[in-house]
Amino acid sequence: MLEFVSEYFLSYLWQIGTAFLNVIAPVSGSVITNPVMAYLTDPQRAIGIGAFVMFFGGMHRVYLFRKEIFNDAKNIKIVKQMLPYSIVGAVTGGLLISSLNVQLLALIVVIVSVHFIFKTARKIISDKKSSGAQGKFGYALVAVLTGFFQGSGMPGADIRNNYLRTVLSEVSVRATGTILGATNFLVAGTVIFLHNKMQSDDIIFVVSLIPFLFIAQIYGKRFLEKIPDKNAKIIALCLSLLGVVLLTYKYLL
Repeated sequence: MLEFVSEYFLSYLWQIGTAFLNVIAPVSGSVITNPVMAYLTDPQRAIGIGAFVMFFGGMHRVYLFRKEIFNDAKNIKIVKQMLPYSIVGAVTGGLLISSLNVQLLALIVVIVSVHFIFKTARKIISDKKSSGAQGKFGYALVAVLTGFFQGSGMPGADIRNNYLRTVLSEVSVRATGTILGATNFLVAGTVIFLHNKMQSDDIIFVVSLIPFLFIAQIYGKRFLEKIPDKNAKIIALCLSLLGVVLLTYKYLL
């Protein structure tokens, strides 16, 4: 047991810390967590572990944000529109994980993320409501891309949440993104597990981590609720920019 804890000690610390940040700005998910876990284990195991950790964390966030999700008809409508396309994307990404060109995927994520970061920055500066691209095609395209990237271990949440951030409050972004992200990670993690890319110790690690994830996320939500929406968006944008820099450094330089 002591040997198991010592082997995964750094992973425990990293996952707990990013769980707190993930409530405030979900850029701390795949883009920061998976590269570190890949260093501690190996890439495919890291993606599988990250998928299950973020699934269980996501289900807990669904509970934490249940009022924001179910008391707002707009949030429910967005989830219904995007969920089927997210699942299709996640299954495809999980199945193709071993044959994907990560440099091309990273480039797409960077370009799309920067586009929506720019749109959100303009909204913060002007302090006006943005109409955004709310058509069904826009939601479907973003959902498929997000599901595909998250299914393949890339930071797809950046695309979805920076997109939603142009039309929703930060709490609503977190509420809707939680359901979509948790579903994507469950699908991706299951596909990776069924292809025997994970070890039994990885599953034990994920299960033992769950209580600490919940505690970190409770305090993360309290922090998010205490700060103005504009400040929350600024924090999210800063972390998104950090994620873009890390992604560019890891895959494109």
